Amino acid sequence: MTQRISLSIEQWISLREGGTEAPPIWFTVVGGSMRPLIRVNRDKVMLVSVEPENIKVGDIVLFPGHFRGGEYCLHRVYKLDGDRVQTFGDGNPIPDGWFPRSRILGKAKLIKRGKQTIDCDDPKWQKKAARWVRLWRIRPLLMLPHRCVDKLGRIVKRTKAHG
Repeated sequence: MTQRISLSIEQWISLREGGTEAPPIWFTVVGGSMRPLIRVNRDKVMLVSVEPENIKVGDIVLFPGHFRGGEYCLHRVYKLDGDRVQTFGDGNPIPDGWFPRSRILGKAKLIKRGKQTIDCDDPKWQKKAARWVRLWRIRPLLMLPHRCVDKLGRIVKRTKAHG
């Protein structure tokens, strides 16, 4: 029988840093930097512990990052250079700066989108993700429809609130 417990990301990190085997944790992403793969406030991500030396290009990792007021950031590994890693949000126009691999807190294992579950380690899925990464120069153009829909949604929501 599986026991369900609730942990905050901070509690999960404390377990991991304390030498305890941290169980997988599910959370909802609140930022839009991983769109279109991960939808804001809708999709759930299963995070698992990972040793920094086992990280590979294409993995989606969680690390401390104070982006737009958030405490953590979930981005895809873009490049590796020894003990350094560079990440890139799937919905961002440019990669993040380099940082030590040791700052990586965990890796996305599963993404739950409605009734669909995406296994991030599935080779077919990794090929799709690699193609998306290679398109980084034209991603702003490819993301334009998503941004327009988001903006339209905010306008509609604001109009309803005032109307």
